[in-house]
Amino acid sequence: MTGRALARADTPAAADALCARGRPLAGATDLLVHGLDGVRGELVDLTAIHDPRPPVERLADGRVRVSATAPISAIARSPEPVPVALTDAIAQFASPQIRNRATLGGNIANGSPAADLVPPLVVTDAVLGVRGADGRRSVPVGEMLAGPGRTTLRPGEWIEYADLAPVPHSGFRKLGYRRALAVAVVSLAWSWSPGSPRSGTEPGGAVALHDVRLAAGAVAPTVVRCPRAEAALNTLDATCVDTAATAVHDDIAPIDDLRASAWYRADALAGLVRELAPAATRQLREGDTAQP
Repeated sequence: MTGRALARADTPAAADALCARGRPLAGATDLLVHGLDGVRGELVDLTAIHDPRPPVERLADGRVRVSATAPISAIARSPEPVPVALTDAIAQFASPQIRNRATLGGNIANGSPAADLVPPLVVTDAVLGVRGADGRRSVPVGEMLAGPGRTTLRPGEWIEYADLAPVPHSGFRKLGYRRALAVAVVSLAWSWSPGSPRSGTEPGGAVALHDVRLAAGAVAPTVVRCPRAEAALNTLDATCVDTAATAVHDDIAPIDDLRASAWYRADALAGLVRELAPAATRQLREGDTAQP
């Protein structure tokens, strides 16, 4: 790795100007992993930006704005709650030391299909605030993902924040080869809204699910929604959950690599879908106190 100059941006406007000729950098937790070969210009440190706003704030329309440049540990500690799927993903992200440096924007911009923080953004319909010397634009998170290691960020752009839609219930599960500092073999985020108990079932009825969203990581070139499994998940009863777990095989396109085979990833994701039921039932019983 060759040496590079480091410029520190103290305002968003300064970051816009500097990123026009350099590479934006926030937590830098993957800097040594990816190296600097082929990087043009200087590195632009976004962590020095003075922002009086908190890392999480509630907008007037009910959405939650989450900083893309604050350490994710600050997001987890925020008094303003974020969807449980995101707090669950942060809790399973790397290690405490890395969480004190890593950022939401960096996790998105890396373009990894196994990114821990992206599935929760997908199931909360996150819209990214992107900016640069040429102006600002809003990009749905699904349109930001272009393939392994690729995004639709234009040269000189950086991610300032993500706006997340409020969801009544959500969660995140990750399968790795150890409890910490592990890249996901597969991951699954979900969100849903409860309906009325159905009649003609056991006492209390089976709760109907509405607006079910499932997003899977490490099973396709990008994090993907699972529409067939979503359509099958009408309730949390065993039959619907088993049907959804079977249907999810048709929603994904896993590959063989050094961490797992394609068939293992497909079966493991089906297992996570099945494990969703007890977690979601527990949310119904105890309430999602961390949800907006």
